[in-house]
Amino acid sequence: MSSIEKNLNRVRSFQYALLIEAIAVGVLTGVVVGCFRWLLGKAENIKEMLLELTDKGLSGGFWLAVILFVIAVCVTFLLIAEPEIGGSGIPQVEGELRGHLDMNWAKVLSAKFAGCALTIGSGLALGREGPSIQLGAMIGKGFARRTHRLMTEERLLLTCGAGAGISAAFGAPLAGAIFALEELHQTFSALVLITTLVATAVSDYVAIQIVGVEPVFDIRGFEALPAGHYWVLVVLGLVLGLLGFVYNNTIELMQNAFGRLAKRINGDVMPVAARMAAIYAIVFAMYYIYPTALGSGSDLVGQIGRGDFGIKALAVLLIVKLVFSTGCFGSGAPGGIFLPLLVLGAISGGLCSRALTALCGIDEKYIGFFVVISMAGLFASIVRAPATGIILITEMTGEFSSFLSLVIVSLIAYTVADLMGSEPIYEQLWNRRMRGQATLKEDRERKKTTERKVILYQDIHMGSYIDGRMIKALSFPKGSLIVAVLRDGSEFIPAGDTLLKAGDRLEILCRASEIAEMKTLLKEKCQTFDEVGRL
Repeated sequence: MSSIEKNLNRVRSFQYALLIEAIAVGVLTGVVVGCFRWLLGKAENIKEMLLELTDKGLSGGFWLAVILFVIAVCVTFLLIAEPEIGGSGIPQVEGELRGHLDMNWAKVLSAKFAGCALTIGSGLALGREGPSIQLGAMIGKGFARRTHRLMTEERLLLTCGAGAGISAAFGAPLAGAIFALEELHQTFSALVLITTLVATAVSDYVAIQIVGVEPVFDIRGFEALPAGHYWVLVVLGLVLGLLGFVYNNTIELMQNAFGRLAKRINGDVMPVAARMAAIYAIVFAMYYIYPTALGSGSDLVGQIGRGDFGIKALAVLLIVKLVFSTGCFGSGAPGGIFLPLLVLGAISGGLCSRALTALCGIDEKYIGFFVVISMAGLFASIVRAPATGIILITEMTGEFSSFLSLVIVSLIAYTVADLMGSEPIYEQLWNRRMRGQATLKEDRERKKTTERKVILYQDIHMGSYIDGRMIKALSFPKGSLIVAVLRDGSEFIPAGDTLLKAGDRLEILCRASEIAEMKTLLKEKCQTFDEVGRL
């Protein structure tokens, strides 16, 4: 049987089998990410131990430098052994889904686990959530490869693992499923939603057994802002949209700075070593200058929500945390920006609350409300995934009384950042990677998957280019074809003159190497509203 026949036959029958596989991926991801969270909790002891050394004079400074040097060397070797563990891992997962990458799941899984434990434990301002997504995705991929699944199924299991990763990291199963739709696939699919929900629910349950039910942020029981003060939400959304624009551009500046440093040194080993040496020299200085900014900062959220910081302290913390966290990420060290950007949102919310209290007389008891709302707003402006941010913060706080406020601030912040021309952060990171990308390694990776086939699904959106046009109006890459159209609950095999309409679902067969090109084409022709085409 040909690979095309296998794909078509399997697609018709694998929906229920996929639910069982999603449970298995959820269990495995829950175990791995739960252990990952537990290990990072223990790694916090390293940071506390290193902080104690700063009080022991020259001898303490010497041993602090030695320990950080050893950690930097270990991280350098891990990055050289497996370059795909650098950064958060979310762009790599998106690249895998687009057919640009074929990561070695076993190497990435082990190296990412160890690398993040070292970087986050030693004080770099990086988060565990992006890495948890990559870990989960590699578990899904590894499960598919070990059980010899077809590539269509592998992509779905990889998505299940990614959603399960964020669920286990945050204790937010619904947000994990929404993230898979909104960020990873950027389209709605009932199959993706249901299977990912199964995986996220299971992974959350398993992770709870390992790390307990303690929330990531201790900020429960805050008082919501009265409806009479909702004008403040507009101001807050504008501020957070502007801050999101600044954040994304600062990330770009930091990556450019570390990139220039790497270019001055030839060879495959030295640029990585130079970047790690530079960032760990900064970390060493931070232990003495401003240790509050070290680490992801999740403990700061509760402190800010309780009003422990004054307005001047919050202003300084915002600036230092912004520069330091973007610098840590810009170095290419393993670790994510997911959690640090939420912490920046909390700091921004606390600062806005203090400012509004001083300038407009807004009661300071609402500071917890501002902290929570601002986390969702900044997430929406930076990641450009407002639904994920809203659901994530709602699940983490358990507060539904502020749902409307979350929506208002998130949508305003999203719109402001979009109008200012800022790219969504993970799209920005991926586009940067793709610019000038022609390395032999990645060429080899693509060749490995060239002959693998995959089934893609695409809904026809109302008002899109192809709505009301014939199939032949779609110029697919050579070798790709629509194998079926699902309309009004029935499926049929189309011809070139078949008229498509809004609500139709296409099943498209293509090569793995053409996924990215096909995704771009489908988004332009089947999802985007085409006002010109309607005339």
